[in-house]
Amino acid sequence: MIKPFVALPDQKIRSTSQEVRSFDQSLQSLAQDLIDTASAQTNPVALGLAAPQIGVFKKVFVARIRNKFKPFVNPKIVKLSKNTGSLMEGCFSVSGVYGSVTRPQEVTLEAFDIHGKKFTKTLKNLEAKIVQHELDHLDGILFIDHVESQNGKLFKVKQNKKGKEELVEIL
Repeated sequence: MIKPFVALPDQKIRSTSQEVRSFDQSLQSLAQDLIDTASAQTNPVALGLAAPQIGVFKKVFVARIRNKFKPFVNPKIVKLSKNTGSLMEGCFSVSGVYGSVTRPQEVTLEAFDIHGKKFTKTLKNLEAKIVQHELDHLDGILFIDHVESQNGKLFKVKQNKKGKEELVEIL
């Protein structure tokens, strides 16, 4: 089922999520709600969605991996590469705002699937950035926090006089 977003200024989005203890039907429903809600986003297209973004403060997110949403339950980073890269990020919980965030280019996660089976996955480039962004949500961290700590700039999309979209810095 498609759910509404929890977004700023609602400070609940800054809450820390709890570990999942029961791998039951409610977890499967939550994962499906995340997939349904993320899949419904077309402008922009969703690359991931964390449970806190739909008001459920459990350590669960979905990430678009090879163009299919994959659930991650109780995820933990076990390895980060030293190589970093910057990417323009946005978030449905910080609607219409974008900023460049520098993150590790490769990450290895340990997590569980919705049936309680543990797995380890190493992701690179965009997929690595997606899971790091979503994992931050589980600790109440937003991409704008990284932009600020990295002394970056925030932008909004505006239409110019010719009707083309462009990024305009927010003061």
